[in-house]
Order: sequence, then structure tokens, then C-alpha cells
Amino acid sequence: MKTRLFSALIIALACFSFASCEDDNNPNGSAKSELKSINLTNGELVVAKQNNAFAWNMFGNTLYECGNSIISPLSASFAMCMTADGACGDTRNEILNAFGFENFDEADVNGYMQKLSNQLRSLDAKTTVSIANSIWYNNSFDILDDYITSLNTYYDAEVMPLDATNAVEQINDWCSNKTNGYIDDLFEPGDITGLTATVLVNALYFNGEWSDKFDKKDTYKGLFHSSDGDISAVDFMKGTKEIKYTTAQNFTMASLDFGNGAYAARFILPNADKTFDDCVNEIKTSGWEYIISNFSQNGNATIKLPKFSLKMRLDMKPIYEKMGIKMAFDGNFADFSKMSPNSISMTGAFQSNYFEIDENGATAASASGIVNDIMANMLPSFTLDRPFMFALTEQSSGAILFIGKIENL
Repeated sequence: MKTRLFSALIIALACFSFASCEDDNNPNGSAKSELKSINLTNGELVVAKQNNAFAWNMFGNTLYECGNSIISPLSASFAMCMTADGACGDTRNEILNAFGFENFDEADVNGYMQKLSNQLRSLDAKTTVSIANSIWYNNSFDILDDYITSLNTYYDAEVMPLDATNAVEQINDWCSNKTNGYIDDLFEPGDITGLTATVLVNALYFNGEWSDKFDKKDTYKGLFHSSDGDISAVDFMKGTKEIKYTTAQNFTMASLDFGNGAYAARFILPNADKTFDDCVNEIKTSGWEYIISNFSQNGNATIKLPKFSLKMRLDMKPIYEKMGIKMAFDGNFADFSKMSPNSISMTGAFQSNYFEIDENGATAASASGIVNDIMANMLPSFTLDRPFMFALTEQSSGAILFIGKIENL
């Protein structure tokens, strides 16, 4: 599948020369807010680990995208978990299997998502995180009260009427409002029809300041070597920062904190003879938590980080099908009887993302949507100056908000 890339995204870190940190004061002159954590139960901790495995599996299935790409595993998780709450039997099992949740108590899964929804937004005074969920339903079809109650309880989902004649515009406006105007194209004309019973939507917004901002006067023109052999000049930010750093078999990784350290940006540079697939496979085999726990150095480094922005819209249906979610899209077998007594199947799944980095920090936004139709309407030195991947995470829960890759500028 070809996906148009509207803006280029690039990040680079260079000249890792570590030294002990002699001053713990905030270099920007303002005190950091208290570092908070999300406390998970033992069951929720296992759910969190499996959700991160899903994140990298999902990203691995987007590597066929040409050029730069970005996904939001967290936004996808909210939308798909809300959908799973309405599914039964093998349809539900396929969705849960794709997440690695097949052997989990439903309360642990919903409890984990509920805690993320409630607590991610309040972990750092210098980081803004907004999470919004909604169900849009056609009152011509029966939607079960218990299903609506579940979405209200665990996802704080807004319940909205669905009118196919203007639903695309209304839902896109809702997404835009919830993401500070960054996402306004989740659905396109034709995605929602008169036979659409429900549309489940998540909107996610992130804006964080670097713990130590870059000075604009140090920004300079540098060269980026693209995967297709092209070399382009981009604006690199530069500074001496405190970072975490580790070396794996197929890549090296460095981490920069936002605000009080609750959130971090991880930058993954494949070794010269390795591919993105090699890196993703190592992460999936070793486990994201293991790699994160093995940062081998923590100290000062000279960092060169290009400014970037990236926007793209993804058709998630082929991605989910590759991950084993097939029955939900099949009108002959889909079972969403916990959502509605009507015969319903998933007919569309979409995600739209935005990501930007500058001297102050990062801004990111995502919206994910699942369309469920009545079955009568079935539709089929460390310098990142070459291709690399990145992930934006919340550290106490391990939640992965965004994963992306850069191939060219």
C-alpha cells in the first residue's frame, strides 16, 4: 500500500562523549515538577508488556510503507480494545490474540487502558497529554446499553449520534478539536455510509518540552544521507545534553527526556549493515522492556538533532489482517453480539498521525477509528544521518505512544 507522506521527519544525535553529571539543576533555570508513576497491578503489568509487544509487531507490519512512516500504538490500542469489548467468540479471540491478550482477564485489560486514559495526562506539568474516546452510533440500529456502559466506565467515551450524511465532517472536526487542530483527516468521503452502525474513535495529543531545550542560535545546516542514496541539507539543533545510551546487536539507542522525565524520546540507529527489519526483530525477540532496562551509560553528550515534521494517514485494515485480525472484517463470520443484536462487521480501520520536533520539544497527535457496518454493506558517535526509527514512551507504565521510521528527507 502506498501512503502519501506530507512532511519529512528527521532526527539525529551525534558525538557521544560521556561524562559524569556534576550539576543536577535544570539548565533552563526552572525546577522540574515531581516525577510521578502509574501504579499497575501484577495483571496489568503483564498486559502492559504484551501491549508493547503488539506495538512493535504493528510497526513491523508497516515497514513496507515507502519512505518515512509513523504510527501510534497507543491510539490503535484504545480504538481496538473498545471494539473488542463488543466482540464475542472467535472474533474477539482474534483481536485479543493480535494484542497478546488471549489469556488475560478482561478486567486487567480494561483496567490497564483506564489507568492510562486517566493518568497519562497528569504525570508532568511541562507535558500536555490529551486522550479522548468516543462512540458514534446510528440510532436506526440497536446498540446494547451494556456495551455503551462499558465504554463509559473504562474509556470515558463520549456517546455521539451518527448521521451518515455529515458523519465524516463531524468526526473529523471532533478529532481536530481533541488534537489542537493537528488531525482533521481521519475519515474520507465514503468511509461512513447509511449502513454504518457504529464508529469508534480515539484521539491522542502530546506536547512536551525537552528537559533541556536546544538553543536556536546553535541550529545549523547539516547533511542527511537518505536510504535511496540522496543527500539533503536540513536544520540540525545542537547542544550538550544528559542522555541515556545503549548498544544492542543490530543498533544503538539513545534517550532524551521531556520535562520531569516521565516521558522520553528514544532514538534507534541501525548498524551500518543492518535493516529496520533486523532492528524490529531484535526488539521483538529480546523484548522492549529488556532493551530499555539495559541503558549502559548515562551522562553528557553532544547531540545533533534535526528539526522535523511528519504527517500521514494509514489504512489499518491490511495491517490488522497481517496481524491475524481477519474474522472481524468478514461479514460471514464476524460476531459483535456484545455490541449489537444486529449482524455487524468491521469494514474500515484508519489512523492519522502528526509528529514534530523542534528546539523546545515535541508535538504529536493521532486519531484512530474503527467503522462497524451492518453486514448488508460489506466492503473488502551517534549520528542519525541515515535511516532510523524512534519511539515516544511513558516510562513508568512502558506505554508506547508513537513509533516511527525515517528513510529520507
